[in-house]
Amino acid sequence: MTRGRKLVAGVAACAAAVAAAAGSAPAAQHSHNAADLAACNWATPDTARGISGFAASSSFASTARGERKREPVMSTDAEIDGPTPNVPKRFSATVPVYVHVINKGQTLADGNVPDSQIQQQITVLNQTFNGMRGGADTNFNFVLRDIDRTTNEAWFNMSPGTSEERAAKRALHEGGGDALNMYLTEGGGFLGWAYFPKDTSGSNGREYLDGVVIASGSLPGGSIKNYNLGFTATHEVGHWIGLYHTFQNGCSAVGDRIDDTPRQRYPTSGCPAGQDSCPEPGLDPIHNYMDYSHDACYTEFTSQQATRMQQQWLAYRAQ
Repeated sequence: MTRGRKLVAGVAACAAAVAAAAGSAPAAQHSHNAADLAACNWATPDTARGISGFAASSSFASTARGERKREPVMSTDAEIDGPTPNVPKRFSATVPVYVHVINKGQTLADGNVPDSQIQQQITVLNQTFNGMRGGADTNFNFVLRDIDRTTNEAWFNMSPGTSEERAAKRALHEGGGDALNMYLTEGGGFLGWAYFPKDTSGSNGREYLDGVVIASGSLPGGSIKNYNLGFTATHEVGHWIGLYHTFQNGCSAVGDRIDDTPRQRYPTSGCPAGQDSCPEPGLDPIHNYMDYSHDACYTEFTSQQATRMQQQWLAYRAQ
């Protein structure tokens, strides 16, 4: 991963505090996008970002007990530039999905997942974004447009911010800003990662990076224990549309900029009923798709998360 300028003082101590709070060592870290440093109640400043758009070090990603890291630290700013769009009462968005199966061979163990498993993942996306497990109906619907397959071991093992990621996405990316490109790989040691729409929209030269990378073992019926119901894709697509983690900025008043997700000091590991990490009223939102709980613990997006996604969609992705 591309390294940026030096991080501000105290980041190492912050990372240690996150690991201790989550009950695991850095080697067991999990996730990707907006603010994995949130447990220390602050976001990485612009001066700490690398030129790739990632924060200066992935080693400070928030921890969660599990077999692999959740996602690398990435941009901490997903706020809309300019006026926030008004969401019509009958908002609905249909998202075309292009799935790129990148494998190192022809077997399932090589990452060559079958079409049936991909179809199951699309079903899970629609169930979770339509509120069928609980929570809000976000009014986003996902339609599979194409599946392509590429055998390339270097791309299969690509990590975020690398030349392999750039080469794979330049070669495979399809559609415009409203199209979801899903790259199924080994995961680069993570469950997945994504980019905020603000980071890859417009004419900034990074449009080809848009999309989500998902460890194929996290698909429904996959091989990654505790994370094989397909909700890694739901989590990463939440980032792709514009959501922060529920633990963004920890217990600070800013939080994840969503009023109906209680403040949360650190990411969840497992499914600890009654977890309450901040003094403000409300238990931690451990069932929210934007936390780091086990897949079986997830049940919802909130109504205000739905509104934020709709606003982000109209600002950056609506065609």
